Amino acid sequence: MSLRSSPIAYTMVPAIGVGALLYMAADHYLGAPPAVSAFLAINLVTYPIWAIDKRQAKKGGFRVPEWTLHLLSMVGGGVAAVLAMRTLRHKTRKTVFKIAHPLLAALGVAALGWALMNR
Repeated sequence: MSLRSSPIAYTMVPAIGVGALLYMAADHYLGAPPAVSAFLAINLVTYPIWAIDKRQAKKGGFRVPEWTLHLLSMVGGGVAAVLAMRTLRHKTRKTVFKIAHPLLAALGVAALGWALMNR
């Protein structure tokens, strides 16, 4: 199975695995509430995936599918996505990224605040 034939196997599956490990570590070692653990885990996974996509864009290699970047933001990684957009100067020309990802970041922070206030 090659990277081009199965991008899910090479981008999302490792991201889910690493995210799950980060979630468990935050929960166990920090004693963080589940919402905080999940928020930290997804954001710690999102930024490196954006960095990999930026590096691949510079090298002309295989890119992380855009739907993967969107999905990571939708499930709570919006803060890391916006941080990656700013620090890496990546995906800053596309309108959907300029509008959707800051909104998803705000929604993620609001959802985290709501979860912490209602526990």
